[in-house]
Amino acid sequence: PPLTGVSAQHGASLAPRNAVGKIDARMEEVHSIAISSSGELLAVGGQSTTVKVFDAETGESVFSLTGCLKAVNHVEISTDNTMLLAASSDHTARIWRLDTGRHLKSLTGHIGSIMVAKFNHDASRVFTYSQDRTIKVWDTQRGLCIKTLFMESSCHDFTLLDSAGSRIATAHVNNAVRIWDTASGKRVREATLHKEQVMSVWASATGTRILTNSYDGTLKLVSTDTLDVITVMSAPGYRPSRNWARASLSPDERYAMAGSIDGRLFVWDVNSGDLVRTLDIHKSAVCDALWHPTGMRVYSAEKSRYILILH
Repeated sequence: PPLTGVSAQHGASLAPRNAVGKIDARMEEVHSIAISSSGELLAVGGQSTTVKVFDAETGESVFSLTGCLKAVNHVEISTDNTMLLAASSDHTARIWRLDTGRHLKSLTGHIGSIMVAKFNHDASRVFTYSQDRTIKVWDTQRGLCIKTLFMESSCHDFTLLDSAGSRIATAHVNNAVRIWDTASGKRVREATLHKEQVMSVWASATGTRILTNSYDGTLKLVSTDTLDVITVMSAPGYRPSRNWARASLSPDERYAMAGSIDGRLFVWDVNSGDLVRTLDIHKSAVCDALWHPTGMRVYSAEKSRYILILH
C-alpha cells in the first residue's frame, strides 16, 4: 500500500525565501530534526543525551525527553503523533509517549551506535540501522527484534518504501543504493548511483521514487522499480557535510532541498533539476532541513545548535 499522510491533503509547497524565526536547541551540536504530521511539534536530537521538543509555531520549549546515555543521532515522530523515537550512540533506540513524555520502550540488541530509527506508518514496527552494519525490525508493542537484515557495506541512511515497511531503500558509503525485502531479509536490487558516498535517501509518498544525496555534490531523483535516474540536481559550491546531510522532498514533491557544509541551503525543482534558490543563512554546516506538512514553511537545522524557521 502507498504511504499516505498530511502532505496529500495540502496544495502547492513554497520554496523558502528568508528566515522568520530561530529556535535555540540548547545543545552543543544538532544532528536531526523531526516535525509531527500535525505540524504542531518539532523534535531535535543531537550531541545532548536529551531529546528536545518545541512548539513548531512559536519555537517555545514544550518538554525534554531523557533516558539516552550518549548522543542522539536521529529522531522521528509517529504518523499519528502519539510517539517519539530516538536513535542513540548508546546502541539503543528509545520510544516515548508524546503527550506525557513518558518513556515507553528501550530497543536493545545492536552492538554499535544506532544512526537511524524509523516507524512504519501505523507505528506497529520500528526499523533501526546501526554501525554494526545491520538493520533490525522491531515489534513496537513488545519491544522485541523480529528480523535482522545484514548490510554488506556501511549505510548512512534508509527509507521505507511502503506503509508497512515491507520494502526499504538504503544509502551506502560505497556509493550504492540498495532495495530490500524486509520479510525475507534479501536484497532486491542495487545500483551504484553516485561517485562518492550516498549520505541520505528520502522516499516519495507512494514509494515509487527516491531522492538521494551524495558527497559528490549531486542529488538524484530515482525510480525505485528500476533504480534508473530521473533527474540530477547540483549547484556551484554545494557540498554536503560528511556526517549529517539529509535532503528532503517538499510535501507536493515539486522541490528538493539540502544544506551545504558552508551553511547555505539549496532548493531545486525536482522535475527540471534546475536550482530554484540558494539561501546563505546559517553560520555552520546544515545537517537537516524539512518542510512543514502544509508545505508553507521550512525548518533548517545547523550543526551549531540553531534551527531556522523559513517562509
